[in-house]
Amino acid sequence: MRASGWTADFHEVQAVGARWPRWAKVLVAPVRLALAIPLVMKLRGTQYDVVHVHFLSQGFLGAFSGHPYVLHAHGSDLHANFKNPLYRAWTSLWMKRAKRIIYVTPNLAAYLGDYAGKSELVPNPIDVTRFAGLDLPAHLARALVFMRLEPVKGPQLVFDAAGEIAARVTLSAVAWGPLAPAYREKYGQTVKFVEPVAHEKVPDLLAGADAVIGQMRQGVPGLSELEALAAGRVVLMHLDLSLYPADRPPVVDVASGHEIAEAIARLQENPQELARMSGAGREWVRAHHSPEAHVDALKDVYAAVMRR
Repeated sequence: MRASGWTADFHEVQAVGARWPRWAKVLVAPVRLALAIPLVMKLRGTQYDVVHVHFLSQGFLGAFSGHPYVLHAHGSDLHANFKNPLYRAWTSLWMKRAKRIIYVTPNLAAYLGDYAGKSELVPNPIDVTRFAGLDLPAHLARALVFMRLEPVKGPQLVFDAAGEIAARVTLSAVAWGPLAPAYREKYGQTVKFVEPVAHEKVPDLLAGADAVIGQMRQGVPGLSELEALAAGRVVLMHLDLSLYPADRPPVVDVASGHEIAEAIARLQENPQELARMSGAGREWVRAHHSPEAHVDALKDVYAAVMRR
């Protein structure tokens, strides 16, 4: 934003217990609200045209800022939080007062019916240059389960066929998410579990895989799957074709672990197709998720807020 001529500040939110269980978050909520007071005062004391708040549950920051605000939905703050009456009520307070709501993947539109008139899809930006040094795989011998291990992502569909998949490739998984300890104990003899890495180390993580197995329930490529495509790795995941009527992402659409194993076998027998899809994924991300396109979209959203 700054490079394009806008004045933009970034303020870190003190999110104590962000990864704690839901009941623990409720208990610590007063502490989080108290820690937010200095930030709210800073926002109120600065003449911003727009305040952009990431995650719907943090919308109170925009509401108390004294400025028009945009809410940014990233996924579970909609499809998971809206299943809980308390979280839904809390979130709806700030959504009603927001000038605009942006969301990162097309499946989230289903949760925004009451706010469709002020909602807009703005896909996540992916810096493809971070992955430019990675060579495209010549053959498929290593697969990485690259999703957060939680029920909403559908990892059980993959691990139900862990033995079948591991018979064809060296199978690894990131030990990330609430199901990780149980999965490590149950599948540790078949799957190699690797520790989560800092975001800047994701290219190194993906360099150790020829293909990536992504989420199986949401029907859209999230940040992990998009970065895998940018790295030139074939992504096997469930894709909801109704959300992509044109120019669908070049992933291998699978509905079960058995289908993953079968797709891997086909790609192993056809290295030309592996190479084609690896290159196509990288180009698709460059065309649809460039940082430049993201900034242009944000400027359009902010301009609409300021006109109102």
